[in-house]
Amino acid sequence: MAVYRRRTSLVAATSFAALAITLAAPAMAQDAPQQAESTAAETDSAGDIVVTGRFLDSGASSASKMDIRVLDTPFSVASYNNNFLKAIETTNVSDLYRYMTGIQRAGNTSYDITFRGFKTSGNDRNAILTDGLPGQSVRFGSPPTVGVDHIELVKGATSVLYGQAQPGGFINIITKKPKAQPSFEVSLRGTMGLGDYDRALGGLFSFDFTGPVTSDGALLARVVGEVGESRGFRRDSNEEPIYFAPSISWKPGDHTTLTFQGEYRYVKTHYDTYLVAPNRDVSLIARIDTSYQEKDDYLIERGAVGNFYLTHEFTDSLKLNAGYRYVDHYDEQNNFDLVGFGTGAAALTTVTRRARGQANIRTYSFGDINLTWKGDTFGVRHTLLFGGSGGKETASLNRTRFYNCTGTCTVLNLNIYNPVLGVVGSPQNYPLDSSATLANLTWRYTTQNSLGFYASDLIEFSDMFKVLVGLRYADERQSIQDLRVPAGVTYKKDTKWLPSAGVLFQPMRNLSFYASYATSFVPVAASSQDTTGANPFKPTEAEAYEGGVKAELFNKRLNINAAYFDIQKTNTLNNFACPIGTCSNQLGGERSRGFEIEFNGSPLPGWVLTGGYAHTTARVTQSDVPGQTGARLTNSPDDAFNIWSRYDIQDGALKNLGIGVGVSYIGDRAGLLPTALVDARPAGGTLPLPSYVTVDTGIYYKASDAIDLTFKVTNLLDERYIESSGFSGDIQLVPGTPRTLTVTVRSHF
Repeated sequence: MAVYRRRTSLVAATSFAALAITLAAPAMAQDAPQQAESTAAETDSAGDIVVTGRFLDSGASSASKMDIRVLDTPFSVASYNNNFLKAIETTNVSDLYRYMTGIQRAGNTSYDITFRGFKTSGNDRNAILTDGLPGQSVRFGSPPTVGVDHIELVKGATSVLYGQAQPGGFINIITKKPKAQPSFEVSLRGTMGLGDYDRALGGLFSFDFTGPVTSDGALLARVVGEVGESRGFRRDSNEEPIYFAPSISWKPGDHTTLTFQGEYRYVKTHYDTYLVAPNRDVSLIARIDTSYQEKDDYLIERGAVGNFYLTHEFTDSLKLNAGYRYVDHYDEQNNFDLVGFGTGAAALTTVTRRARGQANIRTYSFGDINLTWKGDTFGVRHTLLFGGSGGKETASLNRTRFYNCTGTCTVLNLNIYNPVLGVVGSPQNYPLDSSATLANLTWRYTTQNSLGFYASDLIEFSDMFKVLVGLRYADERQSIQDLRVPAGVTYKKDTKWLPSAGVLFQPMRNLSFYASYATSFVPVAASSQDTTGANPFKPTEAEAYEGGVKAELFNKRLNINAAYFDIQKTNTLNNFACPIGTCSNQLGGERSRGFEIEFNGSPLPGWVLTGGYAHTTARVTQSDVPGQTGARLTNSPDDAFNIWSRYDIQDGALKNLGIGVGVSYIGDRAGLLPTALVDARPAGGTLPLPSYVTVDTGIYYKASDAIDLTFKVTNLLDERYIESSGFSGDIQLVPGTPRTLTVTVRSHF
């Protein structure tokens, strides 16, 4: 058996030693010329790398839908700009999470994220937004960074502005839009594995062209795309991505801008259900490159997106914003799925599988329109927002094959530590369903219609005292039916008033003390049922309290945000087996509370850094499942820390050289909630996942005015760790990527 090994102590010691070297670098450059503003690598209009930026911006409109400073927002919000994306040098948004305080990746889809202890999933469409609207072009692969201008992270309950959402927060991806200044950039990226797992090898070509179409600059265009092929460190893993995103902006006048944007994304990958933990024991996990899928198992995803955005300034104080997004998504898989473990003595050595086929079609059609007015009433300043949003989400989930090889069937079983693949043929060689009535071949069709109206007002009684209040009315309607079973349609309707409020005290313009209250809700799925087959369940609700301080120090060279939060979630469902299948009751509750400290700045010319620490206590507060009350929420570490530091040499023979080091610490977590009580302890444990530390490093070199080189080593110390438990807990555990080298050549002109 391959034993999962912890090497946290060694990694931690070496990590902070490496970090100290990087942080010491600026001390050796004290003679470098001083600059008036903060420092970081940024591309100017001619494509040259200049030292003028920072990793985080001072504004982030996602928290309020208003153009106000982060200091004027009584919630936790951060805006990670393109400098940050290029410094980390990654191709997917999810790879950035380890350097974002308070969140982390929690599964193998783009929607699997843990925000302040609360996990989101594929049913939470507002967990990850694009330009403020839901719907991703693909679900399993995280959005590519090539089309991202910046990323806004908002933490806490946000249903007032965005409707149904989990209470931990959300990510808003702001895409690249056309610019008036011509810019052309192409890049070649090569990746290879280093060390014990050197199978990884790949290449990616990307491009980004923008500029005016007409001589008067009224019509602008941009085209962004990438194409590549790679194989991962796991056996048979591969990926073939295609991404293409054209956009055009038209300014019919000085006060109006219309932007049309398209996106096409295609990804073919080797289908992978990752690792398993026999007896819910992480020490029994096989080598991290072990695969239980056949070589030809595949997953294909295709997404086509159309976006429309309008901004119009009626006056200097009255502005209209409108947006619409349509997503047509298709995914198809043909594979062998993991089901569970063998019985008896084989429970520790055998994994069982099923032959699986699936064809899914999803659509998202959502829009938002709002008016912002800035003015005075009786000497009191207001920034007033009125708006409405809504749309429709549909999902056609068609099981084309669902053959369970269980009981006396053992032909699809594999040894956990020495799986012999290539002898069972294709999934098409097996029956459609192991059930005599083909009951498992479901074809579920669901619709979700959302409508909401919202208003908020930032009231400035003085320069020192401000209040932000908001209110939303939400109407959510669902339907579900099985297209293969003429049993009718099940409907569910929920309405909700959602308030929020915040107070800011600003004794100085660069210092804010704040306190806030916010609410959120998630309607219970229409397919849920109690023991009578009915669905009387109310939406899951949450209340969030937060207080903190935000400061811009040393002439804006250092930003510090500190926050304490307490989020209580009620009306959660407990699921259990019953005579009619899976039943639920609404007796559950969860709570997450803790504090976060985040910093971002450039203490010296050429040196930029960002990081943070989060302490999060996320627990089950109420459940009728034995052993669950008091249990830790899954994939949520009590403690997490991150820092990324980059220094660009400002003068001398090494002027064009930059060095970066990042350290990320994730504390121990629970992979599963308890499901039963045996001898006063949860049966099999809760799959405790050990803590880990990863170190990344990069070398940046400007070879000429038009060419930049980046050498990035991810997981420098080759730490072995489990990134997250999956949907089924003790199966689908996602291993962390071992040491990998990425070389990028970027040309801009």
